[in-house]
Amino acid sequence: MTKKIDVVLVTYNRLSLLKECLEALLQQEGISKIFIINNNSNDGTEEYLSMFETDPKVNAESLKENIGGAAGFEYGVKKATQQGFGDYVWIMDDDTIPNKNAAINLLRAADLLKDKFGFLCSNVRWIDNTPSNIAHVNTNWPSKINEGLIQVDAATFVSILVPKDNIKIKGYPIGKMQIWGDDTEYTTRLSSYKESYFVADSVVIHKTAYNLVKDSLKNIEANRISRFEAMFRNLIYIKRKFGSKKDVLKMIVGNLLKGFGALSAKNHRLKRLKAAVVGTVKGLFFNPEIKK
Repeated sequence: MTKKIDVVLVTYNRLSLLKECLEALLQQEGISKIFIINNNSNDGTEEYLSMFETDPKVNAESLKENIGGAAGFEYGVKKATQQGFGDYVWIMDDDTIPNKNAAINLLRAADLLKDKFGFLCSNVRWIDNTPSNIAHVNTNWPSKINEGLIQVDAATFVSILVPKDNIKIKGYPIGKMQIWGDDTEYTTRLSSYKESYFVADSVVIHKTAYNLVKDSLKNIEANRISRFEAMFRNLIYIKRKFGSKKDVLKMIVGNLLKGFGALSAKNHRLKRLKAAVVGTVKGLFFNPEIKK
């Protein structure tokens, strides 16, 4: 197995997690280059990354402004595709801590599939080993379960592996999606192109403050409510593009029910409802460009 991986890692003001993530990446087998996109952090990240200026395995770039998570991934994937020498791009957040064999097990799965896949995603766990960032399974999910692979339709940018040939054909993530949903759109785009799989023995830890599966519009912290507005918009767009009119209608109803359900929240009730309504309406007219 001689194929290699270029990593895309987007970071913003999480220096301690970035250090842990990078340390884990440098211990992985099969890595060609690690492309780090520093989204204008002000916590010492730029100074820390300057230590790797002469490291041939690390390509770190500190941006002059924070362009957002989705645009950071768009920029990073483009850079890795054009400048890297690996065969695949491995996309992740700065709070993703890969276990020792996470990369090599993705490469083994790619080899087993003879590169005939849209994307591969890792087995994401929270710090207590409970599942996190759970991929959306395909109705044909057991087709390769004997090989430790589960067919999926979408996953998150916590840890996905994409062949560069697919990127050249299907394009980059959509930067204008801002946050929450850009990964769902991109992986849905890739799985619509070729079957995609969850790799059980490629394990990564998503080291968030709490398990994000518990997040809802009703209980999320007030300073993160705007993320739901972006997510509602992005998910409506995804249903418009990849689903049926019935799917779009069901999502509209679902979004609005979540918004009205949030009126029983402890605080910022109208702000939560507004996020659901505004995001849903925006999604009906949202048509961002896919860059290639």
